[in-house]
Amino acid sequence: MEIEEVEEFLCSAISYCELVENYRDHTDNNNLNQLLISVSSLYAEAMSLPEVEPKNDEVSDLNFDLPDVNLEKNETYWVVFDPYILEEPVRGSLTDDLIDIYKDLKEGVLLYQRGEHLEAIWHWKFNFEIHWGRHALNAMRALHSINFS
Repeated sequence: MEIEEVEEFLCSAISYCELVENYRDHTDNNNLNQLLISVSSLYAEAMSLPEVEPKNDEVSDLNFDLPDVNLEKNETYWVVFDPYILEEPVRGSLTDDLIDIYKDLKEGVLLYQRGEHLEAIWHWKFNFEIHWGRHALNAMRALHSINFS
């Protein structure tokens, strides 16, 4: 198993979770820039996570509180879900993106911290491919626009 890639991803996931948990000031451009850097790093690092099979198919409930993030004027943006299908854009929610990424990452972090490493890696990679990866791309697009417009 590529331990170095997993350790880098774990550190980035913990850093992202702490950033979101401590997010307070929605007007601070440094916070928005840090979110963009963090989400971008996570996306790139997730591409290098190894393919693994979990030892257990069932994971016990991982209970944790979701952080309160409010982006006010930067909350909604326009998005097209599938760039290969001609459809009208819909409203996206940056808070929803950030919290969905947080939830999928935090669950993996908790699994990893309790010694369920294969389950954590599988969880991160599987959910990256089907869920949080799309949220990350949408969040990066919105955060890029906020930071550089």
